[in-house]
Amino acid sequence: MTAQRLLQTRFQGAFTLRPAYLLFAAFAISLCLFLSHWQWQRAQAAEARYQVYLQQQNQPPALLSQDLPEFQRVETRGTIENLFLLDNQIYQGQVGWHVLGLLRSQQGPILVNLGWTAKTETKPSLTAFSDINRLTGRIKTPEPGLMLAEAREDPAWPGVLQQIEIPLLSQHLNIKLLPYVIYADPAPVGLVAVDAAPENKYPMHAGYAVQWLLIGLACGIITVIASRRRES
Repeated sequence: MTAQRLLQTRFQGAFTLRPAYLLFAAFAISLCLFLSHWQWQRAQAAEARYQVYLQQQNQPPALLSQDLPEFQRVETRGTIENLFLLDNQIYQGQVGWHVLGLLRSQQGPILVNLGWTAKTETKPSLTAFSDINRLTGRIKTPEPGLMLAEAREDPAWPGVLQQIEIPLLSQHLNIKLLPYVIYADPAPVGLVAVDAAPENKYPMHAGYAVQWLLIGLACGIITVIASRRRES
């Protein structure tokens, strides 16, 4: 009661601020500001990544190596030693797979997105790609999302993947994969080339940042309105 009287005196009796309500409002506003800042950071990171992609469009192809900027166009030689299927990939409204090959190159083993194929009962076979010895494409770093269960709990893994997790595959295969995926362009015969272009999520994250900022502002306004003393 003493704290409430002091607050009422400070604001000349215009407000009746209860400490518990004030603390809750301060927490809610702080949370909204934090989420707004976090989304703004994600927006800036998305825009920076997309700008890197645009800058790489006019760069000539380079030989595959460890230290290359993302989205660099590369060329390499090697043999496909294993296949993995990235599940639930949509092309023109049809569900299919991205066919991933384990390429054994001179620079080290690396995953190659060979292209999209429609989902059928017959899965792509390694023999269909046995004659590949030269590949060109653009490198891209995978962005694994949140999974409700570990990938290894899926009985179809690693033959069928829900997302690309290079460290996990490296551990399973007992090899050190290069930290990115080559998106083959052109794709082998029978497959549809998959574009390595990243989706520019700047507008989406910037919109979320503004949304959280407005929610925080609304919380502050509601707190002020709710705290005004009502004349009896």
